[in-house]
Amino acid sequence: MDFQLAPVTKPGARFAELAEQHAADFATRSEQHDREGSFPFENIDALRRSGVMAACVPEELGGLGVESIHDYVVGINRLGRGDGSTAIAANMHIFRPWWMAWHWRAARTNGKGEALARVEATLQKIGAGQLVICALISEAGTDILHPLVEAARTDGGWLLSGRKIFGTMSPAADLLDVSCRMRDADGGWRRAIARVASGSPGLEIMNNWDAMGMRGSGSHDVVLRNCFVSEADVVDTGPWGMWSEATTASNLIITLGLVAAFLGIAETARDSIVEMARTRRKGPGGRTLAERPAIQHIVAEIEIDLATARAVVARTAMAADSFFFEHRPGRVPMDALHDLMKDFQCTKWVVTRRTVDIVDRALTASGGSGYLSKSPLSRLYRDVRAGPFMQPFSPNEAFEYIGKVALGLDPILES
Repeated sequence: MDFQLAPVTKPGARFAELAEQHAADFATRSEQHDREGSFPFENIDALRRSGVMAACVPEELGGLGVESIHDYVVGINRLGRGDGSTAIAANMHIFRPWWMAWHWRAARTNGKGEALARVEATLQKIGAGQLVICALISEAGTDILHPLVEAARTDGGWLLSGRKIFGTMSPAADLLDVSCRMRDADGGWRRAIARVASGSPGLEIMNNWDAMGMRGSGSHDVVLRNCFVSEADVVDTGPWGMWSEATTASNLIITLGLVAAFLGIAETARDSIVEMARTRRKGPGGRTLAERPAIQHIVAEIEIDLATARAVVARTAMAADSFFFEHRPGRVPMDALHDLMKDFQCTKWVVTRRTVDIVDRALTASGGSGYLSKSPLSRLYRDVRAGPFMQPFSPNEAFEYIGKVALGLDPILES
């Protein structure tokens, strides 16, 4: 028994199987994209064709039918084993149909015809491989609750203006979901999500992503200059600067997928160093590295950290499944949702630090060879370092949120 994440549903098993096949293929090109800082369009095209991008679309609408958050997490984890950049990019899309399908199932129950038809049409396009969506959330100088991109009222809709950073997957997206703020009837601010078609007048992807790691993720800045969005494509998600059901729940689930991708990176580093230790020999005795007590100790620490990380991810994902099965959209109790988010933040803190430690230990055990750019461990080390600052929350904010929720305080963070 190795504690690795395993799917619990038939659709999840199919998703994981396809993701493993893709990961093996993506790994053959990951070094090239890392070195060039190029976006792997061919990987995203392959994910469209296989149906992985439609993993969470209901089967009757053309997808794999993954409803379990746990199994969504398993699939992203498998992609992370092959190429971390592709995994976090794909995660930005694969989560979207899960969220839409959750609302779609509720709309069918409630008989909301217009809302049902709109969501259903989008899910069918994703199921057919015709649509890729990315989320633009982050901005410099503010947090996720206080977006500064502004939607100004105009005839027939809104004009969006502002700048987003970390626009992961933006080069391949057909639609971009942009967090923004807009004025209400009383002049106060509301938070919203605006859906913008790629190529819209006033929208520019800056192609400026140049980072230490995750170099193939296409996480460019995106600038909006009076970009028109129709009335129907702007959704109010609650008061600006306040937690809402949509903001809290969606960020919890999508970031759980990101955490799983970083776990996949660490698993690949583990397998790489174990293979090296078993096969590499050093003089003068010619013994394998695996025969050295120091290497045995490092590998043991890696195994312990992997077991810990896998356990907390699985536990949190199963808890999320139970929670979102019990509660329907629009009826989620915020106190309970914050408790779940608090537990997830504990999970994120543990996993992103354990995965950094795992890859660091693998690099140490490799000796000087792992430090060379041609070594996969070099790329894995740089990629895994991105895990801790993924929002929400960064290490600078997580403890405040966790502590406030545990103490029964308002979990709005100090600015």
